[in-house]
Amino acid sequence: MAKLSQFHKRKSFIYLCSHFGTEFLLFLILASAVATNLLLRTNSTRAQTLNRSLFFVYLKNHPERNRHLVDAYESIKQTPDKINLASLPLGQKEVLAAPPATNSASVSSGPLPTLAGSALLKPNPSTSSNVLPKRDIEVYEVRGGDTVARIAAAYGVSPETILSENDLGSSALIRPGQELKILPTTGVTHIIAKGETLGEIAVKYGVDLETILEYNDIEIPEHILPGEEIIIPNGVKSIPPTQQRQDYLASLNKNDYEKIEVPADYQGGGSDLIWPMPAARRLSQKFWSRHRGIDIPCRDCAINAAASGIVELAGWQTGYGITIVINHGNGLKTRYAHGSKLLVAAGQAVNQGEQIMVSGSTGRSSGPHLHFEIIKNGVLIDPLTLVR
Repeated sequence: MAKLSQFHKRKSFIYLCSHFGTEFLLFLILASAVATNLLLRTNSTRAQTLNRSLFFVYLKNHPERNRHLVDAYESIKQTPDKINLASLPLGQKEVLAAPPATNSASVSSGPLPTLAGSALLKPNPSTSSNVLPKRDIEVYEVRGGDTVARIAAAYGVSPETILSENDLGSSALIRPGQELKILPTTGVTHIIAKGETLGEIAVKYGVDLETILEYNDIEIPEHILPGEEIIIPNGVKSIPPTQQRQDYLASLNKNDYEKIEVPADYQGGGSDLIWPMPAARRLSQKFWSRHRGIDIPCRDCAINAAASGIVELAGWQTGYGITIVINHGNGLKTRYAHGSKLLVAAGQAVNQGEQIMVSGSTGRSSGPHLHFEIIKNGVLIDPLTLVR
């Protein structure tokens, strides 16, 4: 009876083992996987991810697993240009031929656009030889707080490039919403006229012809069409002179005066010369080889005759502006130039010390002053040698 009981107990145990054995085995596998995963996660924080993987760490700690891969791991620590791939075993060749791991933190994708005030600062173009330079003209919409200088810095061009391309003066203001043409480089655009050559264009802007050809991808200089727009790198557009400048340039060649012939035997008063401008004594320029007179700075000051005589010339003379020439007789004459107003006329007799003109800055003048000359027998001499 006891044997029968033991038999039943043994049979029940076998039945339980056969019934729950599969579930128990799966539990053991799952527990082993969890433990292994936790171990690998702990080791992963200690691994150097730039040149090692957990797999290599494992193989290094267990060299008996695969000797070829361990040798390959040791080889990749050498300088790549010193490794002869042809002499390595196959396993090492495969490891060394694989692309190197890239650290995502060290990858530079170039500077992102940032804001300075409200102007978008664009990243500098890549200096890689594989990247073609930008050649397109862009349009920028002005935002609040923008300045021409800030926009120019953002696009890497000169402020003058933006001003000239958009027909803006140096003192022009830009306003939010205004659209500005932005060239891809410092320079100017040029629309080719009929019959115009690239050589003429290069001379006009003071730029080398090869620079224009290369930048605009022109292979044959003659193959250009009227109306075609090209970019002149580092070219400078000539700015038309202001009305004041035009008037000044015209005045340099202007001659509008009255002149009389004084008899050659005219004796004059024969008195010594006096200082022609009582209100000012300081000189801004003396007599020398390239300046045949003296300059006395003074604005709207009275100019007096240095000696008695006859007004031989009165009016506008080239370079001198409003001018008076007085003949004092015996081959002696005096000239008073750059005046703002005439007070005498040609042929009129004047006395020494009489006011004849008001000082100004007409003709080729850098500022209001009197240009005073003394002419002795047709030769200009230093006025300080004769004037008291």
